[in-house]
Amino acid sequence: MAADKNIMHRGVHQALYKYLPGSWVDFTPSGGGINYAVHVDRWNSVQLTGINSKRLLRIVNQRLQEFKGCSPQGNASVVDFSSVINDENYYVLTPKVSEQERAIVTSVKPWVFVCNSCGHVRQYGSYDEFKRNEYRPCDECGKHMTQLKMIRFCRCGYADGIFVPKCVNREHGTKYMTRRGSGVDFVCKKCGKRASLPFYCPECNGKLNIKAALDSSHYIPFTLPLIDLLDKRKDVFLDNEEEGRGEKVVLAQYLGLITQEEYSAIIEKGKITREDEYESTLQKEADALRQGGLDETMIAMVLDAKRRTNPSGKIFRAIEMVAQGLSVVSNDGIKPTAEEILEYDELVHAKVVLSLEEAERDAEIVNDGIKPDYISIAKMLGFSNVQICSGVPIVFAAYGYTRKDRSGDGVRLHGFPQEMEKKNIYATRLETEGVLFEIDRRKVLNWLLINQLIRNEDLPQDMSDYGVKMWFLDRIRLDRITPFTAIEETDNYGEITKKVYTLIHSISHAMINEASEICGLDKSSLSEYILANIPAVFVYCSSSQGFNMGALYSAFQSHLDRWLKHARVMSKKCIFDPICIDKEKACAGCLFLNEVSCQHFNKDLDRGYLCGYFDKQNQQKLKGFWED
Repeated sequence: MAADKNIMHRGVHQALYKYLPGSWVDFTPSGGGINYAVHVDRWNSVQLTGINSKRLLRIVNQRLQEFKGCSPQGNASVVDFSSVINDENYYVLTPKVSEQERAIVTSVKPWVFVCNSCGHVRQYGSYDEFKRNEYRPCDECGKHMTQLKMIRFCRCGYADGIFVPKCVNREHGTKYMTRRGSGVDFVCKKCGKRASLPFYCPECNGKLNIKAALDSSHYIPFTLPLIDLLDKRKDVFLDNEEEGRGEKVVLAQYLGLITQEEYSAIIEKGKITREDEYESTLQKEADALRQGGLDETMIAMVLDAKRRTNPSGKIFRAIEMVAQGLSVVSNDGIKPTAEEILEYDELVHAKVVLSLEEAERDAEIVNDGIKPDYISIAKMLGFSNVQICSGVPIVFAAYGYTRKDRSGDGVRLHGFPQEMEKKNIYATRLETEGVLFEIDRRKVLNWLLINQLIRNEDLPQDMSDYGVKMWFLDRIRLDRITPFTAIEETDNYGEITKKVYTLIHSISHAMINEASEICGLDKSSLSEYILANIPAVFVYCSSSQGFNMGALYSAFQSHLDRWLKHARVMSKKCIFDPICIDKEKACAGCLFLNEVSCQHFNKDLDRGYLCGYFDKQNQQKLKGFWED
């Protein structure tokens, strides 16, 4: 990152969240010097290769559509984006690492400086003029002048540094202006008249806000993490299959309707042989047998035997079972669920996996023969499986920004300036580590039923592993879960989705809060990845620092019992109780995380779902998922 010839070094991951084009950042040269507020003008980037960019851009396109629908009045909009986001009109870029060219180019802004001794103000007309006079003292008293780090901005996206307003007496201009107080009030020393900055946006005529340049509220980056699915054979397979057959095959493998070997063979082949195509092949074989002199009875027996052992027939029967078990009829509705299962498979079969049993044995060695009971504690908290996963490929992407508000009426989501012949989003790829917490499906169902959050008729008719898995695939609707709004309980599916997601999300935040205490990482270094259909949550290191240290691996291996127990105990506590547990259900004193760490921006959280509480309004006790 550079401001003129000065340099400040920052990591790529940090740049994606804090140093994006259009933002203001704090700048101090690496060798020391004067501190300024600088505007990020542009990036110098290269294409990010070795990722599944096609899928990433499709998810970005989906996010934009969700954003436009998040406003109650329907007037949230996107600016500077193509109508469709795909790899034909977009590049995925990452900052260029070069000694000859700075990756991130900035300039000092605003160009207003004030004397802290006498209040005299000076305004430069351009960045070049500022550079020529950077060290010029106050014209009135000769003392040092400092930058007035304030900007004007609007929720439409407009932003600029403040300027010195002219006196109402035109002949005075800005020559005699002084700053009054600590804000942006200016007074003419010549006539004593007060001068104010304009209150309305020059682009949309909305109300302007004036805040410190480094206040985070005027620039809200839109980012997303994505488990990178690099097996292009699966992409080809899903694209080749019509009517959602490819997605249903993925679900069939997860449900145990086809074996892993059968599934792998289909993926390798790249398509499913249709029944009619197979029958045509059999008839050609029958013709060959007739020419060889075999009678029709024997030919029929041969064909019947082949039909009964036809692997494609089994596949189509499995597809039909999946279709019958799902109430989702659109292929678009099935695809996110199939991709979530592929992400789950990526985690379960990560490069390095450490199970609870293996962690217990490792801990026994470290603790001089004392073996912890990780499995029982995990079961007590409702986890059916817990494992460490290392070498998980995660792509972190930034695709735009808003000002003042994240969503709502009149908010505009802006894309980034175009660098090359195509438009662009920014991303980086990291192989990280994390802990996968799979939540016991039957315990979730039982908890929902006990608390009358679902009815008996909502339960799966088939309580086998297949039936329970199918229930979660069908009832938890991923299309109802968007980053920008809380889940709406508009129907039975919305109600169940909200209840289950709120439980998973609350568990996720509780585990992250305690992980930071156990492994010594800042909470901002940890993030969540929620797999609602499984249901499971992946708590992972979102910075290379955490991965290099192996902090989560060590915590899982040696302190998992303490981690789990503390999460349970702390779920009962909040510094703002009883107001929090009675009214808010979650707040900054307990479950809230920063927006970098939270996938859903602290919506749909309820600490009472974990520890239990008495609902005074309904005069009803809700039993917590972690309650004795």
